[in-house]
Amino acid sequence: MIKASLILVSLLTIVGCYNLLFQRGGDAISSKKETTTVSALLSPEISYHERKIRFQKFSDALNQAGVLSESDLLYKEARLFLPDTTLRPDSYLFGKRLARRDTLDIFFYEISQENTDGTSFNLVSFFPDGRAIDLIAIHGKSNDANLSISLIDQEIFEFAYVDFYLSPEYFETDRYAGVPDSIKALQSTQHTAMQNYIWKKDYNETNLYENYRLSQTGSFEKLSRKLQPSLNRKFPFTSTRVLANDEIERYAVRDLQLMVNEIFADYGKIFTSQKLNYYFQKKSWYRPRSEEVDDLLSDVERLNVDKIQSRIYIAKQ
Repeated sequence: MIKASLILVSLLTIVGCYNLLFQRGGDAISSKKETTTVSALLSPEISYHERKIRFQKFSDALNQAGVLSESDLLYKEARLFLPDTTLRPDSYLFGKRLARRDTLDIFFYEISQENTDGTSFNLVSFFPDGRAIDLIAIHGKSNDANLSISLIDQEIFEFAYVDFYLSPEYFETDRYAGVPDSIKALQSTQHTAMQNYIWKKDYNETNLYENYRLSQTGSFEKLSRKLQPSLNRKFPFTSTRVLANDEIERYAVRDLQLMVNEIFADYGKIFTSQKLNYYFQKKSWYRPRSEEVDDLLSDVERLNVDKIQSRIYIAKQ
């Protein structure tokens, strides 16, 4: 059962990622984005060319394989190349290459254990000889976790993790003892019928959402974003996530102009246009402060402003 679940989650994860890269529980969850250095992969006497050949063979084999168990030789070899990979009792490994370039490879892989809550999701970039450049790792407690990596444009991607789980104490309470056997059989926090018997303090949902830029050197750069844009903005999402080009193209120029100005207005920009000042002064969230607010924008907002303004320019030609 865990093998099937592992494959499903992995396939969901990789949706949207191929285009990007070929073109160029609760408190228990922890995420890390760190620069990694792989210790001696192979004997120091082995040349760069030989290491490169061995890594390419390994990555090709892992890319073609299904779910691997600890008894598989390929899983054992993964310890040489994949950061944060150890042989664990009753564990499974699934991996997919997301890119191969002249200067780097990018792999997604996950590790899960039978009869143990928790899955390790990893996105790692490699030099061609198998030395790790950078790693994004997420460790959750629940096997109900869902991870998605989505293409935004050629080097920006969206990394979203959602984890649902019940506290272990719930199953020891009188509340659970009174649950009908038909409901107990579900044993799933994602099933509506089961959720009807769950008190809020017993049910946990963890969300992790970030935008990253893949640098030319292969490192993952997290983009800053405004976590709480003002309420009642018409386009608050322009401050929280990077917009895809095809999404921007669906809007009329008039809406795009409002998107850009709304980002600035949320920082209290005083506009030279009387029309814009009049429009935003009617908004309860608008607090005029300064004529220059560009330095206050987050990475995500700067990217969106540039992309939207480019689209406006093209549309007006």
